Amino acid sequence: MPQQGKYIYGIIEEPQPRRFSFSGIEGAEVYTNNYQGLAAVVSDIEVNEIDPTRKNVLAHTVVQDKLLKDYTILPMGFGMIAGSNDDVLKLLEKNYPGLSRELARLAGKVAVELKVFWDQEAMVKGLQGGNEELTRLKTKIAAASSPIEAQRLLIEAGRMVECIALDWKERYAERVYAVLKRLSIEAKLNNSLGVKNILNASFLIDRSEESNFQQEVYKLDSQYQGKVNFKYVGPLAPYSFINLELEPAN
Repeated sequence: MPQQGKYIYGIIEEPQPRRFSFSGIEGAEVYTNNYQGLAAVVSDIEVNEIDPTRKNVLAHTVVQDKLLKDYTILPMGFGMIAGSNDDVLKLLEKNYPGLSRELARLAGKVAVELKVFWDQEAMVKGLQGGNEELTRLKTKIAAASSPIEAQRLLIEAGRMVECIALDWKERYAERVYAVLKRLSIEAKLNNSLGVKNILNASFLIDRSEESNFQQEVYKLDSQYQGKVNFKYVGPLAPYSFINLELEPAN
């Protein structure tokens, strides 16, 4: 039978032991391991490694979202397990100054994410709108003498789509990022999620300003409607904005 470990969701500022009303991974109780003014939020778990199934990842995220309502949280990535209570306390003790600094720096702040995708219908219209080159390509693809020739022409058509996407990235996505960056404390560009994604960014904002920030996103969405689609997610734990590398407990 595996030794019971402690699954760690994140670190909060909390001097008193707490047991929370919501459950965590595998329905386990969520509670704190406290060291001075800090606490690791944990659940008991009887495995050394946990599979990143949709159910487990959702449970991990739900705990962090619940904590975020009442605390500033330094979130742990999915799957962080300590061997025992002592290991959790050693982790807090060893990293106490850095953890305290980060919690103070991020106090009252949350992260939000914005993803912008080009609209497929708008892209088709953009390609068709007086685009003689596309018409010529379609004719050539239909009359291609071999699959190899058809594939070459399809690649050429793909390059045309890419050119329009790059133009829209400059025309819409970069403007959106510039506006929202000015309204945030910090901003970061993330890797694109596929061909249609022309902006994937995270913003650190004051919790009290989230409503205003969101209204600005809605305004931009309305302004560029019919060309690009927005996906706004937040408030979130500030994964992208933590400036701390934990030293292992051992």
